[in-house]
Amino acid sequence: MIETKHLTKLYGTDENRLRALDGVDLTIARGEFAAVVGPSGCGKSTLLHLLGGIDTPTEGSVVIDGTDLSTLAPDPLTVFRRRHIGFVFQSFNLVPRLNVWENVTLPLGLDGLRADRDEVEAMLSTLGIADKRFAMPHQLSGGQQQRVAIARALITKPHVVLADEPTGNLDSKTSLDVVLTLCRLNEELSQTIVMVTHSEEMAQMASRRIRMEDGRIEADSGVVTK
Repeated sequence: MIETKHLTKLYGTDENRLRALDGVDLTIARGEFAAVVGPSGCGKSTLLHLLGGIDTPTEGSVVIDGTDLSTLAPDPLTVFRRRHIGFVFQSFNLVPRLNVWENVTLPLGLDGLRADRDEVEAMLSTLGIADKRFAMPHQLSGGQQQRVAIARALITKPHVVLADEPTGNLDSKTSLDVVLTLCRLNEELSQTIVMVTHSEEMAQMASRRIRMEDGRIEADSGVVTK
């Protein structure tokens, strides 16, 4: 499903050059829920952005479901991301002038598709926000806004869901509810999920934990070493 080879990302030049990722080789199978943990500046968010095609590597490759992202021109890459990758961000990134229903169905409209009302209703019900379908973002709690963001990420039925610190702006109880929701979606819909988090407690709820240090993978519960 996801494979990286010698994935490297450099920022800056000469003596100011920063090696954010240092030759990362990683494979994530279809249906896995992997949590990426590590201290600030270790490269975990950089890794997620490269997996999602938001940023481009200095060296190496990212292959998702057989497609090498480096082979796609900007416009086809944008379409690929919209159709195959769902993003959940720490800051929610909801459109303030759109209600819940409109925010959730926005990716479909951008792709020229009509939303299936029953599917949208089912998604909102699964996430416990069906009664908020016509509410505006400012009328929602942080946890509700994050559930709207998750619904938006899933509405196109993406192959991969990438979550970048999805509980970073939430209290501990709401954080637990959001990660439990991701766990349930992973189990019920077989979604492949990669979640970046600072929280060891939240990471323990994933089926696989990947620890990063200084741009490299230092430990991976999905890899057995001899």
